[in-house]
Amino acid sequence: MIFYQAYSLDDHRSEYREDELFMTIESLRCELLEVAQQRSLSDRAVLELSERLDGYILLAQNKMMESLRNRNKEADTRAKSMIRNKTTFQQ
Repeated sequence: MIFYQAYSLDDHRSEYREDELFMTIESLRCELLEVAQQRSLSDRAVLELSERLDGYILLAQNKMMESLRNRNKEADTRAKSMIRNKTTFQQ
C-alpha cells in the first residue's frame, strides 16, 4: 500500500520527461483509487491526491500542446523554405 505524501509539483515541473510524467500520473491514479476506497471521497488525503493528480495531468497536456505547436512551427518553416526555394529556382 502506498501512503499519501505531501509533495510540491512546482519543485519538479520543468524536469519531467514525457515518459516519467505518464508514469507519475499512472502511479498517482492508482494511489488515489486505493486511498479513495479506504476513505471518504471528501477526505483531505483524497482531495489532495486528486489535486496533485490534476496538476500532473495539466502539466502533461501543456507539454503535449507545446510539442504540437513546435511541430506545427517546424512544418510551417519547412513549407516556407520550400516555397522560397521553388520561387528562387523558377527565377
